[in-house]
Amino acid sequence: MTVKPQLRGAYLLANSLVILALMVIMLGAYTRLSDAGLGCPDWPGCYGRVLAPRSSAEILAPSWQGSSVDVMKAWTEMLHRYFASLLGLLVLILTVLIVKAKAASQALKAAALALLALVIFQGLLGMWTVTLKLWPVIVMAHLLGGMATISLVWWLRLSLKPQPDFKLPNPKTTLQNVAWLTLGLVVLQIFLGGWTSANYAALVCLDFPGCQGKLWPGFDWHAFDIISAGVPGSPGQPLDLLARISIHMAHRLGAAVVAASTILLLAWTYRVYKQKKIQQTIRILLSVLLLQLMLGLINVLAVCPLPVAVAHNGTAALLLLALLTLIHDLRYAKGLPS
Repeated sequence: MTVKPQLRGAYLLANSLVILALMVIMLGAYTRLSDAGLGCPDWPGCYGRVLAPRSSAEILAPSWQGSSVDVMKAWTEMLHRYFASLLGLLVLILTVLIVKAKAASQALKAAALALLALVIFQGLLGMWTVTLKLWPVIVMAHLLGGMATISLVWWLRLSLKPQPDFKLPNPKTTLQNVAWLTLGLVVLQIFLGGWTSANYAALVCLDFPGCQGKLWPGFDWHAFDIISAGVPGSPGQPLDLLARISIHMAHRLGAAVVAASTILLLAWTYRVYKQKKIQQTIRILLSVLLLQLMLGLINVLAVCPLPVAVAHNGTAALLLLALLTLIHDLRYAKGLPS
């Protein structure tokens, strides 16, 4: 089925926004992992400039004169801001296109407005990331906000394209509840990954499956006191080694739980639904899951090589999108399971 003429522009823009949102997520990951999050100590400019300075001599703002500039880190941070700003502008255009379209449902318009509000809040989180000096709770929230943004853009993209006329009258089945539960587990795992990165806990365990020579080196629940945890220069106190080990090991345990839940969901769906589209979504989701597990293992054994760590962030977003696609497909599937 084709997209309604009034919504064709919004559909095409949504497709482009998915790619741009993924680029922003991976640029954000590169910025964080290359330690360039404070490459520009002010916001929204960089040392008082719209463009990052190419040397300390280009700093004209009195408050920043005499500062030492790491040009590479400054440009990395500003490149992320430029792409994020472009994303915000295009989300505004997408929202206007959907809200003004008579063919758009009220639910679609509400989702578009929610996306616009989310992107505005993401801008604030980006500002607080700088002004609060990489406070882990803000860094982690900024990552989750990016994942929520690309997920909502993808859901809009799926919703803009009409579905076949065999929508089930009662989509609330046990299988679909399992799919939503799996999505919640993936979101929790992304939180754990963001918390691991924000607290510099990725490199505290370089052996597998244990950590520092022990299968389970202990656990400290204070590791998840998200308000009091900090890094040097930010509010809060930096976590000790055991707390950071606890975060890392919780992320590993979360990966096992997500993998088991997702494989169970895929096996059940494969057995019940034989539609070609759903079978294809199952294969894609399984491939993305296996890729993500492999990237996580490489991060541990190869000491977090930067390209792999960035790809790990991007694949987490793809896992979300694949799972959302399966949930969307199940809403329109024939053969409702008992």
